[in-house]
Amino acid sequence: MDYFKYFITPVLIFSVILGILLGGNWMFLGLASIFVVMIFGDLMLGEDHSKPEYSYSFLLELPLHMAVPSTIILLLIFAWSSGSENEDFLNFGKYLTIFFEYDFLEERNKNDLVDYLGAMLGVGYMIAGYATNVGHELIHRIRDKIALIEGRWLLSASCNSDFSIEHIYNHHLNVGTEKDPATAKRGENVYVFFVRSTVMGHLSAWNLEMKNLRSKGTGFLSIKNKMITGYLMSAFWCILFFIAGGYTGLILFLGQALFAKFVLEIVNYMEHYGLTRKPEQRVGPEHSWNSNKRMSGMVLFSLTRHSAHHEKPRIKYWKLDPYIEAPQMPFGYLTTTLICLIPPLWYKIMAPRLAEWDIKYNN
Repeated sequence: MDYFKYFITPVLIFSVILGILLGGNWMFLGLASIFVVMIFGDLMLGEDHSKPEYSYSFLLELPLHMAVPSTIILLLIFAWSSGSENEDFLNFGKYLTIFFEYDFLEERNKNDLVDYLGAMLGVGYMIAGYATNVGHELIHRIRDKIALIEGRWLLSASCNSDFSIEHIYNHHLNVGTEKDPATAKRGENVYVFFVRSTVMGHLSAWNLEMKNLRSKGTGFLSIKNKMITGYLMSAFWCILFFIAGGYTGLILFLGQALFAKFVLEIVNYMEHYGLTRKPEQRVGPEHSWNSNKRMSGMVLFSLTRHSAHHEKPRIKYWKLDPYIEAPQMPFGYLTTTLICLIPPLWYKIMAPRLAEWDIKYNN
């Protein structure tokens, strides 16, 4: 289980794909599976404070590198589902019907707006929880070119060209200070934070990339400009969805990308809400809200051990310490993201935790 627990997420992405293929109300299958596994899993399995020793690291790397092909398949199937009655993108429906006694095209053509909403939310959650999360892990490997390419393609599925720049070269350096757009201020609700963090983070990434290009004597219009190449990666998906389903396909892709981006920013919000740091202070475990919920940790590749991640950002996910004494989130990750959507409830839950943090760290 110490190895194979990290293969839960690839199984979850299969549930999203299966639901889209079956069509109709089944398109909510992926969304329902994610909620059941993460919320009830955290409630039933409790916390995990262990730090196992691993002998076969390739088994821990495998689910990370499965993310690119899995995401490609997910998006291709989602694009296919957006096609009109007479369209069968890449002949998916034709070939699937050969192997299974099920008319996938006929069922797809019965889909209504509510069905597509279920699929879009399920895809958005998987892009945020698998593609973006694994992309986050991989872009930290700044000396591994293949990992960086994989990470940036995974981030392109949520139109997140700025993340590989802003997250590494600003957020981790300036977390908890006024210079970090991804640190939520006390009393700031998640909706205001989403807009502020998205806009300011994107502008910051452009500023950082332009400085990098100038230092190398490279101009704005260059294949070395990671912001532009990031846009082109996302444009590839936009074109593919438009070919598959016209404007319907394009709207579905951009809808899931926006939702995935929103989920990412909710996670940013709750991971650092109200925690401050003086610029001269070293980044420590106390500058992130941590969680050791077992199921959240397995599904999200220990992103939950966020205090350790910020203390040592280049450490691979399976080596992160649980830091039981670090500031702790009130619930597992998915439950906490839902609570963030209700600002009065969020403030009420977090107020005593922030007061405790102030006494302990904010001297």
